[in-house]
Amino acid sequence: MFRCVRACVHLSRCTRVGRRGLHGASQATTVGVVGCGNVGAAVSHNLHRQGFRVVGAYDPDPARYADLPPGVTYGILAGLSKDKVWIDHSTTDSDQTMVYSEEAQKVGAYVLEAPITGGLASLKKGQMVVHLGGDKRVADAMTPLLNASYSKVFYVGEIGTAMMVKVISNMLACVHIIAMGEVLMLGKRAQLDLKTLWQAIRVSAGNSFVWETGAPLVFTGSYDPGFTMALQNKDLQLGYDMARKYESVHDRHPDGHELPPPPEGGGLRTPEEVLVLSPVGWHRDP
Repeated sequence: MFRCVRACVHLSRCTRVGRRGLHGASQATTVGVVGCGNVGAAVSHNLHRQGFRVVGAYDPDPARYADLPPGVTYGILAGLSKDKVWIDHSTTDSDQTMVYSEEAQKVGAYVLEAPITGGLASLKKGQMVVHLGGDKRVADAMTPLLNASYSKVFYVGEIGTAMMVKVISNMLACVHIIAMGEVLMLGKRAQLDLKTLWQAIRVSAGNSFVWETGAPLVFTGSYDPGFTMALQNKDLQLGYDMARKYESVHDRHPDGHELPPPPEGGGLRTPEEVLVLSPVGWHRDP
C-alpha cells in the first residue's frame, strides 16, 4: 500500500472533521516522506527551506537518505491512524487511489492525490504545479504545506480526478514532444535559423509549454530532463487504460510507443533524447 505514497502528514493538532473542523497545516505540522527519489528529495528540501518539520523518511534504497535535509530520521510508518493525511505525488491508476482512500477512511485518516507537473528542474526550484483530488476540506487544510513546494496548487475535484488530469496532461506532452521534433527537423532541412524559429513560434498559435521548455534543450545540447522513457510509457499506458474504460478513441497517442531506435552506441534513454534528438540530429528516410 505504501509504494505509491510520497508524503504522510500527521495533523497532531486537528480535531474531528465533523465536530470542530480540520485545522490547516502549519510549520508545527510534522511531515514524513515515503519515497526519497527525485520527487521525495526535492519536496523534502522545499519544505525544509520554508520552515516545515520533515522528521522522517523511508525508501527501499538507503543510499537516497544522503540527499535529504539534515535531522531526518529513517523508517516507514506502520500504517495510517486518525487525522493522518496521505499526500500522494505519484502518477498511478485513479481507481487504485480511490481504493487507498477508502482504506484510509476506515481508520479516520485521509488521502489527497497530488500528482505534479512541470519537470524535475522546476520542482527543485519550487516552481511546479500540483493538482489535488480529494476532500476539499482536507485539500484546503494542506494547502499551506503544498504552497511551500509548488508555485500553484490547483484543486481538481473528488479523489481520482486529479490523477486522470495528470495522465491526460502527460499524453498531450508526449504528442507535443513528437511534433516538436518533427518541426525542428523541418526547419533544419529548410535551412531556417532554429532559434529564430523557436522565438517566432513562441508568439504564434503553435506555442505550447513543451515548445517553450523542450526546444531550448536542443540548443544547449542537453537531452536529460530526468524523465525516462520507462516512466513516459507507464503514463501512456495509464492513458490507454482510461481510453478503454471510457470507450474513447485515440489515434495519435500510440505514436509515443512507435519510436525509432537510437543510433548504434547512442544509449538514448529519455523522451527528449528519442523524440527530439532523433529527428534533429539523425534521420532515417522512409
